[in-house]
Amino acid sequence: MILWDKPIDVSLLIHEEMVFWPSDPKFILERVSEISKGSNANLSRVSMGLHTGTHIDTPYHFLEEGKTLEKIDISRFYGIAKVFEVRSEEKILLKDIEDLNIERDDIILFKTKNSLFLQEKIFHENYVGLSLEGAEYLVSKEIKAVGIDYLSIGPKGEEGRKVHKTLLSKEIGIIEGLDLSNVSSGKYFLIALPLKIKGGEGSPVRALLFPIKE
Repeated sequence: MILWDKPIDVSLLIHEEMVFWPSDPKFILERVSEISKGSNANLSRVSMGLHTGTHIDTPYHFLEEGKTLEKIDISRFYGIAKVFEVRSEEKILLKDIEDLNIERDDIILFKTKNSLFLQEKIFHENYVGLSLEGAEYLVSKEIKAVGIDYLSIGPKGEEGRKVHKTLLSKEIGIIEGLDLSNVSSGKYFLIALPLKIKGGEGSPVRALLFPIKE
């Protein structure tokens, strides 16, 4: 396995006008000191939710006794990743993925019509999410992690909560908000490491895909 020199950055740019989950805190950047105003250095503070932009979910996000950021196995967020383009208009169903080459310890990334939605400032409730039967299938395949190109791995509503719980109860990593708009289906090496925040249930990540040349 040989990695190409240049990775593909599949992280969203974090800024105040980006798309957010409707109930999440918005991103705010405040300059605390500025060289242009006589300070010795530029310094800023930020306020945002831990699920801003491209981010991971920890088990504690949906499970009361689940692990938080400082306790999770971060190896789930780097390794061999397979990008599959799914053309479903509503949900990723079992029939959409059961014939894909999904193996134990894979990181599975789904590219959908959501990639167009991520470029907009408004939230689309009709985004494509992973169905519950799809999540159960991925659990049976013993994958390391799963990612998608919108702000939730599951559909909006109760099914989405069940999808999260199904995956997180097995400590399968969840990566949300991936910008896969310029990524082709295929095999890559992924790095998407979270911050080490005590008690955190999620974290923004800088996600990089390295195309694999075999």
